[in-house]
Amino acid sequence: MICTVVNVTAGCVSARMSDRSIDGLFRDGKYEEAAQHLEAGVKAQGENGRDLLLYLLDLGLALHSAGQFEASNRVFLQADKVAEIKDYTSLAAESATLLTSDNIKDYKAEDFENVLISTYLAMNYSLMGDYENALVEARRVNRKLHLMVTEGQRKYKQNAFARYLSGVIYEAEGNFNDAYIDYKKTWELEPTFSGLGRDLWRMAWLTGMSEEMDRWDSEFGLSSDDHTEAKRLHPKNEKSEIIVLYENGISPKKVPDPGFHSIPKFTQRFNPVSFARVELDGQDLASTAVLHDIESTAIQNLDEKYAAIIARKVAGIVAKEVVADQVSKRTNSPLLGELSRLAMYLSDQADVRSWQLLPKDLQVVRIVVEPGTHTVKLRPVGASTPLSEKTVQVGKGKKVFVGFRYMPGWN
Repeated sequence: MICTVVNVTAGCVSARMSDRSIDGLFRDGKYEEAAQHLEAGVKAQGENGRDLLLYLLDLGLALHSAGQFEASNRVFLQADKVAEIKDYTSLAAESATLLTSDNIKDYKAEDFENVLISTYLAMNYSLMGDYENALVEARRVNRKLHLMVTEGQRKYKQNAFARYLSGVIYEAEGNFNDAYIDYKKTWELEPTFSGLGRDLWRMAWLTGMSEEMDRWDSEFGLSSDDHTEAKRLHPKNEKSEIIVLYENGISPKKVPDPGFHSIPKFTQRFNPVSFARVELDGQDLASTAVLHDIESTAIQNLDEKYAAIIARKVAGIVAKEVVADQVSKRTNSPLLGELSRLAMYLSDQADVRSWQLLPKDLQVVRIVVEPGTHTVKLRPVGASTPLSEKTVQVGKGKKVFVGFRYMPGWN
């Protein structure tokens, strides 16, 4: 019994979480090199590795950050399938963790991580200009959340970022009624999001809803200048637009709870930047604004599961005591029983695996431009250097998405 527990404990070290070289490459912006290391990790895991999903999640994110959106989507679609399979943990594997540690189970992703798979698929399709598939994934985000609420009895709310993204895409396709619905849902979730008042007013104006126009005038205190700005995006004006998707900072880290070391908790990591300024063709024009706070969502989601985790740990304590007592009786050795008990408790470690390379939050800003070629640069406020500029070609009356990622140093 002792040998079994010791062997299990020795094998509980997460291959992905212990590989800090990948984190360093990603932090330094060497996304393609990080992807190569992660691909090797995926191969090493095979089809049934405990950390397979972790490697796939970080690989999809590395390819996304490298601008390889099609390759990123292939990986995220694979991760989505693996997450669904891993969610059906066998009773035998679940029971085994009562005597040892949750680390021996296959990683199946936290709820918020599962939702972010579809979020990143929607972002990738948007950045590729594939609006049809972007809308499919944006809708899947909130469908997943709905199922988690109805079937898992969670208190999760819908994702404002996915709602706003689908609203922008509907507007790009001239579907102003659906765009209005999604902008309105975004307002319900994030009522203070910058520029949302003009978006709602514009959709009400384009669809001839005068009472709704008055409503948003009153709600946001819109001025005639706001109306003029909103009207610039009327299709007949053939104005173009650049939508910046900004991934800011680094997500919280899972650590053992100081009060109960076999239970995990998320702790914030160093994030000196809360937003970025956007330069267009050398002119400072706008600030990004948060639409989805991954950090607070991660902490809240894990807190929601705390009671269930405690219940499992209590069941584990009972199981360990029963086994230790049986070892003592069957071997007629109280010492061996105590050693068995000690080994089982030492093996019960918090599962601190998580999607390691996620940002702290997702931010958006929209900039109306003339058709043509433009240079976009982001300056994270609080960071020492700007992000590498990107050149964007925008057609007449079209919308183009462009993505940026800021990474601080972290432990």
